Amino acid sequence: MMPGIFARTFSRPTLEENLDAILSYGLHHVQYNLSCAGLPTLPDSIEPALVERIRRETTARGITINALSGTYNMIHPDPTVRKAGLQHLRVLATACKGMGTSIITICTGTCDATDMWRWHPDNTSESAWMDLC
Repeated sequence: MMPGIFARTFSRPTLEENLDAILSYGLHHVQYNLSCAGLPTLPDSIEPALVERIRRETTARGITINALSGTYNMIHPDPTVRKAGLQHLRVLATACKGMGTSIITICTGTCDATDMWRWHPDNTSESAWMDLC
């Protein structure tokens, strides 16, 4: 097993500085977050040139993107919010191959409308399961 890290652990102003910080700790495997390249975690679009740049810069440093961060509130009580999150996830999925991965990390979220990390009693309901599906 090779140790890795969540790239966002190292908050730096540029993609290259972020990758250099990761490398400075002897790490070569990351869960990458597009916020490290100046985009939202789940952007509306990703320019192909940025995908190529991320791949070029990680490859040059011997860093492998093992997964991309795709977390959003998948069981948010508002269907519009869920739909927007799924669309953003599709955008991220189109960039995976170009960045050298086929894995996107996700979580179920919560039925809490204001904090996706807060427990809500409806999380275990049949309707939450159906929303997730």
